Amino acid sequence: MANPMIPPIGLGATLLGFIVLFIIYLIVIGFVLWLAGEIVVGRRVTFGEALAIAGVGTFLVGASIALLGLIGLLLGLVIFLLLVKHYFKTGWLGAIGVGIMAIIVLVVLTFILGAVLVGTLFGFPKFF
Repeated sequence: MANPMIPPIGLGATLLGFIVLFIIYLIVIGFVLWLAGEIVVGRRVTFGEALAIAGVGTFLVGASIALLGLIGLLLGLVIFLLLVKHYFKTGWLGAIGVGIMAIIVLVVLTFILGAVLVGTLFGFPKFF
């Protein structure tokens, strides 16, 4: 039974919210992959290549996990590495390096944004 205090938002608003969140997700993951590619790969990596990996990878990895379960998770990892290898024109070690660097960049970015968010919500601490 639906909560009478919360009005229904409808299918259109739900789809619009999904599309907005998906675009934000692609931009964030694309930025992380672009920065990781810039750090690891020796040549100039474009943001469009990183967005292509994020977009195609999201659907292919998601489909492999949904269809194959735990084996799909391993297949998804291989798919991600193949996409990085193809778009960034690097070898297997470069693709693995980009993957590891993307995780490190995401953790650092999350920490920095979290610190800024906490600082803006509660005020930055005064040391003196």
